[in-house]
Amino acid sequence: MEKLRVVYCFDENLVAQVQAAAASLLDSRGPDDHFEIHCVCTPAAELVGAPLKQIIKKRDPDSALVMHCKENPYENAYQVRDISAGTYLRLALPGLLPETDRILYMDADVLVRESLAPLWETPMENRTLAAVKGAVNLTEKWEWNSGRSYWHQLSEMKGGYINAGVTLLHLAEVRKRGLDARWHELTKERFYYQDQDILNITCQGAIAYVAPKYNRLAYLEDKDFGQFVTEGIYTRKEVREALESPAIIHYAGDKPWKRYNTNLGSLWWDYVNGQPDLKDLFDEEKARRYHGPTLAQRAVRRVRRFFGGEA
Repeated sequence: MEKLRVVYCFDENLVAQVQAAAASLLDSRGPDDHFEIHCVCTPAAELVGAPLKQIIKKRDPDSALVMHCKENPYENAYQVRDISAGTYLRLALPGLLPETDRILYMDADVLVRESLAPLWETPMENRTLAAVKGAVNLTEKWEWNSGRSYWHQLSEMKGGYINAGVTLLHLAEVRKRGLDARWHELTKERFYYQDQDILNITCQGAIAYVAPKYNRLAYLEDKDFGQFVTEGIYTRKEVREALESPAIIHYAGDKPWKRYNTNLGSLWWDYVNGQPDLKDLFDEEKARRYHGPTLAQRAVRRVRRFFGGEA
């Protein structure tokens, strides 16, 4: 079997988190899974290469690490919701990896829990990417966003807007359609969901949808998944699978390394604390001390999150 090509794009703020994410990927692999892990990072994050090599060597000597350290061409792109411009680095992948046809992008705030070989094998003919439908599709949230000046460009995406935290990119098709040049131009715009909006706008009609278990957003509660079923976005079986046996938990919103009791955060801490080469990277006591915002602030954040926050 060919190596699964995976990429993380990040800056110096996420070097510890990338190590945890990559380790969980390797620890959850199937017996025949081996990886070519690409790290696209800013020069300030380059030092993570050495510990990452050790993490990979310890877990699977047949997997490999490829570092791509470069200045962020999108450093001045629009930033909002405390998300840095490092998120835009994935838009440079078609040119940065000219010989690569397919690659799995994952945010650094994920915990992998089972083999991703089935995701990797998603049919991609005439498709630019494969991903999971996001919470933006829920009616109340969609209506909240519809007032944005650019939202008309997404009018056909209701029910099909993807969360880009886990994205199987068909780079050959992206290059064929010339989307990389358009992506670069669109980084100059003020999109609320940043590069995620760019991907949704430009890839309409060319997206393969995968089961929500491959991007289980940790901040979503059972009632939110129930609404996905009611609105016909997911089937009941898909929701049950995402809730009971997620392949990837995505900690969009609150991060477990900052607030211990964030939703599903204990799963992340259980994994990290069980790894001798990871547990000292994070301050558990500090995370336990921080209980997040006050009750009033949490109420406001819940409203903002549901309507116009995490995607």
